[in-house]
Amino acid sequence: MSNEFKTIHVHMKRPSRSKPGGVSVIGHYRVEDDNVVMCRPDGVPIELNGKKFRRKFGTKSGELNEREVARMMTLEIRDELKRSPYSPAAVFFSGPIPYPKGF
Repeated sequence: MSNEFKTIHVHMKRPSRSKPGGVSVIGHYRVEDDNVVMCRPDGVPIELNGKKFRRKFGTKSGELNEREVARMMTLEIRDELKRSPYSPAAVFFSGPIPYPKGF
């Protein structure tokens, strides 16, 4: 088991006029045996809605390496957080739009 935490930056969108630095997502992980375990910055493994983010990687040709697995899981965590009922978008932009009477 490795106690070394690693960071991965996943680029979502390339630079544009409105976002000159582009858009990226940061993920933290550590390697345990042949598994990538996604963690919070403080080292606690991530668990969302009962789902643990741990996946095996390979070392042979044609198999995903640890960075590729960490990238995929970072995007999965991002999608899971966006679908969460506690996300800011879900709180403010879900449900019917209340229009005033008379319009």
